[in-house]
Amino acid sequence: MSDFEDKHLDFVLKHYQEGRFDTQKAIKSFNEANGIVLKPRRRVLPWVSGIAAAVAVLCIFLFRDNVRQIQLMADTEVQEFVLPDGTEVTLAPGSKLTYSEKSPRMTQLEGMAYFEVARDEAVPFEITSDGVFVKVLGTKFAVDASSSVKEVYVTEGKVLFAKSPDAEGVILTKDMQAAISPEENTPVIAAEPDVNSIAWKRGSFIFDNTPLIEVLETLSEHYKVSFEASDLDKRLSGVFYTEDLDLIICLIESALDIHIVKR
Repeated sequence: MSDFEDKHLDFVLKHYQEGRFDTQKAIKSFNEANGIVLKPRRRVLPWVSGIAAAVAVLCIFLFRDNVRQIQLMADTEVQEFVLPDGTEVTLAPGSKLTYSEKSPRMTQLEGMAYFEVARDEAVPFEITSDGVFVKVLGTKFAVDASSSVKEVYVTEGKVLFAKSPDAEGVILTKDMQAAISPEENTPVIAAEPDVNSIAWKRGSFIFDNTPLIEVLETLSEHYKVSFEASDLDKRLSGVFYTEDLDLIICLIESALDIHIVKR
């Protein structure tokens, strides 16, 4: 770690309260004190219609009944795309989205994706997966079809979520979340939506007086590792960026005066 990083970390750790840790305020204060201006990261979204040579490793063109099928894929990193109708799609690692060249607003998803759907009241946008059907006109939401329990989390607008096109569904609006298991016929709306269900897209975890055991469960699910801690009775508040798990653990240990073992 560089001298600058040491200084940054020391400053951050001075700005927590017992059992609570506001990383945003601490880092903002540090940057202001040192004259650091952070520019917003520019999103570069490749256009995926016609010949897409620039993203050849991410898109595959198939043919079914003489109709070209476009397959967008994310391998080991999050990938962003723009569909022909202007809809922006962010795919989680290992995920895949397929649509027909003739019907780009009718898509099939494998894995996890975040959608910012371009509004078109004449042509609804549809997503199907194994045990998932989502229909919208134009909105922002995430679909997790990566496990047996399927989830939808809405950040803006209105979404119809059902098990299949013919099944009874639920309407979700901003900050609502629902899930459906193979044994259920209708999605169940969550009493307390999990804001960290889209941490992979947002690039950060958000905790607000969250019990440490829940914090570690969130990190465990995201990074596919397990943890043990010397004291699980603490609570944590703050925003932690997803890029560096070891740094997150270091900050939590220092803020809460505990020891965490990653397994």
